[in-house]
Amino acid sequence: MNDPQGEIQPNSNRNLDSVLPIIIFIVLNRFLGLTWAVIGATLWGIKAVVSRYRRGEMIGRYLPVLISYLIIRGVIGIITDSEAVYFGIGIGTKALIGAALIATIFTQQSFAQRFMHYVIPFDKTIRNHEIYRRVTSRLTVVAGVWQFITSAWDIWLFRQTSVDGYLIIRALVGWPAATAVILGSLFYLNRALKKIDGFTSITDSLENADKKRRGLS
Repeated sequence: MNDPQGEIQPNSNRNLDSVLPIIIFIVLNRFLGLTWAVIGATLWGIKAVVSRYRRGEMIGRYLPVLISYLIIRGVIGIITDSEAVYFGIGIGTKALIGAALIATIFTQQSFAQRFMHYVIPFDKTIRNHEIYRRVTSRLTVVAGVWQFITSAWDIWLFRQTSVDGYLIIRALVGWPAATAVILGSLFYLNRALKKIDGFTSITDSLENADKKRRGLS
């Protein structure tokens, strides 16, 4: 029998890691200034990355890169004492990630094709099919374009409101919007892959993988 607590805990941790940096930054920035806000948000960001690594999430060899990025961004933010520079680095990084994602469709394997099976355990026969390659390439483009759209939204929002407003509105709008994009992408993926013989649904793929993991099949 599955342990519900074991399934809920990782999601709770991820939600906490998403919310707390915002709260920490807003509180410290208001009472102690930008330097302490950057230090607090950076330290929690590092803690969140390490926690994800310990939970076995797909970070692996990128752990030093992510920590280095957080430290460098924090140091630059402190040295410049500029909210625009600190947040601008994050926005620019997001846009670069979008460009990098789209660039992978011109390589042997797109980003989604290379890593999708770590999230949804598709059989090798499915992953080797041309339809799977085509669909994951399209989803990679969607992910890249989404990074550009959210970068543009961040720039506009930052110019229209205070830092506190920027962080709160971005979170309140960003999370539901990202959830909608993810759900839409999963719906498209599930529908498109049904053209492959032997594929039934994403739900069945997840259930079959869970049965194999527990030695039930």
